[in-house]
Order: sequence, then structure tokens, then C-alpha cells
Amino acid sequence: MYSPLAHRLDLLVQRYREAILTKRLKPGQEVDFEAEARLQNIPLPLMRACFRQLANMGLVELRSKGRAVVRTNNIQSLQSLEFGLTRRRA
Repeated sequence: MYSPLAHRLDLLVQRYREAILTKRLKPGQEVDFEAEARLQNIPLPLMRACFRQLANMGLVELRSKGRAVVRTNNIQSLQSLEFGLTRRRA
């Protein structure tokens, strides 16, 4: 069943994942996702869910006070991420 909220979350995760993988968000860079939510007019619970998914993918490390740090990605973590994304699409 189609859920607009789930679709919006998927798009948000995809946008940040691509920003990390293309190094627009650099390893070690801190992201204040609470401020990002305000700037982009995105509900904070949706932004938190997005960064939780990114953390589960191994792309960010969650910190306190609405912050996350972009992790340094090695080949194995990127390959496992790609494998997981490929399985999800199938």
C-alpha cells in the first residue's frame, strides 16, 4: 500500500545518501539535522527517521542534540550498502 510519508522518507534518505557517497557531505562533517529539518520545512520526526536509516546503513554516526557525523566509508561498507540496496529493490 502506498504511503506518502514512507515515500517522502525514502526520497529524503536517498538525497542524503547520495550527498554522502558523492562527498558533498564529507567524512567527519557534522550535520545538525534538527536545523536541517527547520531550514527545509521537514517535520523533525521524519528527519530523525532519515538519519536513523543512514546510521543503520553505516553512513553516519548519531550524536546527541540532533546531530550526526558523516562516517569514513571503506570499500566493504560501501559494498554491503550496495548489496542491501540491490536486495531491497528486488
